[in-house]
Amino acid sequence: MIEINTLVSIVTPAGEFVGKLEEQTSDFVTLKEPKMIIHTSDKQMGFARGVCLTGEENPELVTFYGGGIILVTPSNEEIIAAYRKMTSGIIV
Repeated sequence: MIEINTLVSIVTPAGEFVGKLEEQTSDFVTLKEPKMIIHTSDKQMGFARGVCLTGEENPELVTFYGGGIILVTPSNEEIIAAYRKMTSGIIV
């Protein structure tokens, strides 16, 4: 099991999401400060200001339910640094 507050990446059929693990069960995963991964026209990766186009901007929590989760894994160091920079303004 991954520790609470670990920055994780979640892969779903709708895309990839990054956030701090708040809660995980066999039925759902809840992320704190979640961001959707996006790709720009110049093939760079970035973070959306939320998790879907019509949802609340910068939601505090989002819950993903079992059938839509392909995998959950701790994020790599580059993503952790980029996420911290985006969410806090601190450059690592």
